[in-house]
Amino acid sequence: MVIVKLDGVRLEVNPPDLDRDGEVGGVEHVTQRIPEGSTTNIVQPTELGDSLKHLNDDTLDTSTRMSGIDMRARLHYMEISSVLALDALVAMGVLPSRCLAFSRQKKRLSVSINGKGREEIVGIVAGKRDQDAKAGMMGSFGDKVKGFMGMQK
Repeated sequence: MVIVKLDGVRLEVNPPDLDRDGEVGGVEHVTQRIPEGSTTNIVQPTELGDSLKHLNDDTLDTSTRMSGIDMRARLHYMEISSVLALDALVAMGVLPSRCLAFSRQKKRLSVSINGKGREEIVGIVAGKRDQDAKAGMMGSFGDKVKGFMGMQK
């Protein structure tokens, strides 16, 4: 039994009866139960996967009410003033925050003007593949040199 004081109120915390044998304290005998046929997927994040997830992220920051899409938008110079005006009116409290949906949608659509957004993603993936291929070539070249010098295990 433990007595804890929260906001001036004394609370008594009793140990749980985990094995449901009617006795608390001492040793509780608990058996892990895993449903039959259940599988657990283990997902290991990669640098490339995290980069692509961040690139496509469009979640709202609660304090600023802005999202990552605001920095990736490709607005035409003629569109910037109207989008800025709408965002400013929301920031000043003249318009409700639900009006930000209009400018966010415009920003989302502008990310891939002329397919540039997709082109950048393809470039990132291709660059990572090239980097991995170069790393693989250097490893095999190093192994060849070691083999030639008689240092290969």
